[in-house]
Amino acid sequence: MALNKFMHPRNTYRTPPDFVKLFKDFEDFSTIAKMDVTGKVSIDFKDTRALRILTKCLLKSDFDLDVIIPEDRLVPTLPLRLNYILWVEDLMISIHKEHPSGLDIGTGACAIYPLLAAKKNKWHMVGTEKDEDSIKMALDNVERNDLQCLIKLKKNTTASLVEYLFLEDNDLRFDFCMCNPPFYSNVQEVLESRSPARPPPKNAFTGSPQELITEGGELEFCRKLIKESAKYKNHILIFTTMIGHKYNMKELLLDLKAEGIKHTTTEFCQGRVTRWGIAWTYQDYDLYNLVPPRDKPRKKSTPITFVMPEIPNLPYDVEHTTEKIQQLFEGLKIQYKIITKRRNESVLNFNAKTNTWTNQRRKRRLLKKLEGNVSKKQKLENQEECETSTSDLTIDEKLNVHDETMDIEAACGIALLDNMDTATNRYTEKAILEGILKVSNKAKTVVLEMEYLNGSAGKEGIHQILQYIKNNWK
Repeated sequence: MALNKFMHPRNTYRTPPDFVKLFKDFEDFSTIAKMDVTGKVSIDFKDTRALRILTKCLLKSDFDLDVIIPEDRLVPTLPLRLNYILWVEDLMISIHKEHPSGLDIGTGACAIYPLLAAKKNKWHMVGTEKDEDSIKMALDNVERNDLQCLIKLKKNTTASLVEYLFLEDNDLRFDFCMCNPPFYSNVQEVLESRSPARPPPKNAFTGSPQELITEGGELEFCRKLIKESAKYKNHILIFTTMIGHKYNMKELLLDLKAEGIKHTTTEFCQGRVTRWGIAWTYQDYDLYNLVPPRDKPRKKSTPITFVMPEIPNLPYDVEHTTEKIQQLFEGLKIQYKIITKRRNESVLNFNAKTNTWTNQRRKRRLLKKLEGNVSKKQKLENQEECETSTSDLTIDEKLNVHDETMDIEAACGIALLDNMDTATNRYTEKAILEGILKVSNKAKTVVLEMEYLNGSAGKEGIHQILQYIKNNWK
């Protein structure tokens, strides 16, 4: 579903760019675009070179910015970047800041946020970056557009996000900070980030490892920013960050609420992609009422809830209940990652490569029968060693030998079933189900909540796993 109608009201890209005009105005664009007999112009969005040239031409056409986008770096999607800038505008307007100064954490090779903020709004911006090559390219883009008077770039050689800036200059102050953190914690997460249930992306995948990956992923990155923000709350009025994974958004909001930090959120909608934004402050601003969260444009997934029964000789608390569920997940070969662990609450993100939770009774019966027949086979082999030939076997024993072969084939069928995507009935290496599992204390009971995120097994897969947990809760 295209989400353009849910873009920020002031986003110029709510109306798609005029490709015919770009075709006529920019020679570079004409080299990657095609015009059909009706005069319609199109490009291949899966071609990284085409994306680079399109973005470069739009920056020049719409913002009079001359930007070089390196071949080995992320191609910034302008509708998303502009959505973020416009939301920060709303925040600054709400606190009556006419000429704000901002900090962009991890500005990247294009320095896209400082360039847009400086060119569009005349904001003073500082961009920070750890990668040596990226900061050189960013500096070139700033100088290329003669914006050195508004944009300063600083190399971050520390493990901190903002602390090093104020250790160097304690008098430094910003009205806001913004950040588009790396989404993933490792290469495997990048490869498995897209659900097989979703249609293939229309755009090519771009970005270097340092732009996509950070230790602990975006959740730990943002938690680190929240921790540093508490220490330097008088140096930055409003802290903001973009979030790429919805389940991380929920955890960060819980963290802010637990600390009593005033905050608000938004949803960045563009094309077929949704991202989220969080803003928080320690100052006397009621952000939630000043810039309320956007109305949810689409129906959201509702978690299913189950009150866990007590088990004899097992403490009835979040910790032991979570450990029991982890054991069940391991038995089902369901991968999981703990994203929150508190005394009264644990949250796991889980994904399943294959359906291992259905037909359990049938599998147990076949396995039990197989084990019995294997014992009979061993017994027969022992008899053969004692020179007992097959011709001496009774009819029943011969039938058992035949049955055991059938059962072995049936057991192989179970393994085959376990390695198939039951929703699509074909082999798959991708996750067929991803969800969130939350264990918490509520009114002296331990409550389990499960929420579907994506995957071809659908919400029914969540119900099936919950039923499996109920059946094996002993």
